[in-house]
Amino acid sequence: MSIENCSGSLDALFSLIEEIKLGYQEPGETRKLGRKLTFSELSFLLLAVVAVVTKTFSDSELHRLLTKDAALLAVLEFPRVPHRTRILRRLKTLVPIAEEQISLFGKTILGETGKDDNHSQVSAADGRMYQAIGPKWHKKDRQNGVIPLGLRNVDTESSWSKSGYRGWVQGYRIVLQTLVFPTPVPLFAVWRENSRNEAKIAVEELGKGRLQVTEVMLGDTSFGKEDARR
Repeated sequence: MSIENCSGSLDALFSLIEEIKLGYQEPGETRKLGRKLTFSELSFLLLAVVAVVTKTFSDSELHRLLTKDAALLAVLEFPRVPHRTRILRRLKTLVPIAEEQISLFGKTILGETGKDDNHSQVSAADGRMYQAIGPKWHKKDRQNGVIPLGLRNVDTESSWSKSGYRGWVQGYRIVLQTLVFPTPVPLFAVWRENSRNEAKIAVEELGKGRLQVTEVMLGDTSFGKEDARR
C-alpha cells in the first residue's frame, strides 16, 4: 500500500500524524451505548505518537504542550485541551486500540498485495523484552505485595523474565509478526506482561483473528514446540 505524505507542513511530526490518519480504520465493533466521547480514540492515539516522538511521557507535560501549541491541538483533532487527569486515564487505555489498528492495517495490506503463484507469502514472528521505567521491584517483595520504603515510581504492572542474551529484565514484551515476502510490513503486534511466553501469546491471538496465517511462517525455537506448530 502506498501512503503519500499529505501534510503541507514542513514539520516532520505533523507529516507523521497525517500519515497515521490515512491508515487509521474505525473499529468493526459498535461502541457501547452511552454518552458520546468528547475526545476521539484517534486523537489520543495520535497524542501517544507525539509522546513517543518527542519523549514527552508525563501527562502534565503533554497537557502543557497542547495548551501552548494551538497548531498541534488542531492537527490532533482535539476540540479543546483535555484535562491532565483525562490525558493520563485515556492514554492508559490505548494498548488494545493500537494493537487492533496494526492488525486491521495488516489485513488491508495483505488484501492489496498482489500474489504471484510462483511465490509463497512468507511471514515471521518474534518477541522482544523492554525494560520498565523506574526502580526494580524484586520477586520477594512482589510476592508479598510490598513496595520497600523509599522506592518510588515503581511500575507495578511490569513483570520479570529472563533472556538468554540479556539476562533478567523487569518490564514488558512485544510480540510482532511481519510479512517478509513479498512486502516487508507489520501484520500483528501485542504488548503483554514480560513473564508471558511469546509463542503462547501468538497462539491466543490466532484464535482472536489477529495473528495472520501465511503459507510460510518463520519463528525461533520458542515457536517450534508441537502445540505452537500445530
